[in-house]
Amino acid sequence: MKKITIAALITLGLAGATYTAMADNHRGGKGHGGQMLEQVDANQDGNISKEEVANHRAERFSSADTNGDNLISADEFEAFAIAERERKQAERRARRFAKMDVDGDGLISADEHAAADKRMDRMFERVDKDGDGVITEAEREAAKAKRGERRGKRGMDRHG
Repeated sequence: MKKITIAALITLGLAGATYTAMADNHRGGKGHGGQMLEQVDANQDGNISKEEVANHRAERFSSADTNGDNLISADEFEAFAIAERERKQAERRARRFAKMDVDGDGLISADEHAAADKRMDRMFERVDKDGDGVITEAEREAAKAKRGERRGKRGMDRHG
């Protein structure tokens, strides 16, 4: 009974992650959620059917169920979570590299690196409201709150 309960909870968690990522896509455009939608949209027609969602959930469950017993143990769940986190981190690193590699040659030149530094300098200046060259905890919190407001407004604009 305990294994069935764990399996049910994991299935709900995996399903929830799929729907959360799908919802994130609608709030945030073609970012991280967009990649999830591309994974769910098996026939790449731009539409997500209930069948595609069910198939995606089943594939994720199968990926986590490494011993094929149709149950996911705590160890399998942990291994799946670690693998997913590592996959997502690798994707983020690749996107950051591609953003810095402006000319797309697979290398980051000193000029490309300097341009990334200039973007960081502009961000620093936006957050350092009093211009003293130091970002205080209060300035960090204010920047975080402002970022949250912008994200909330974007989501509301698209759905509300």
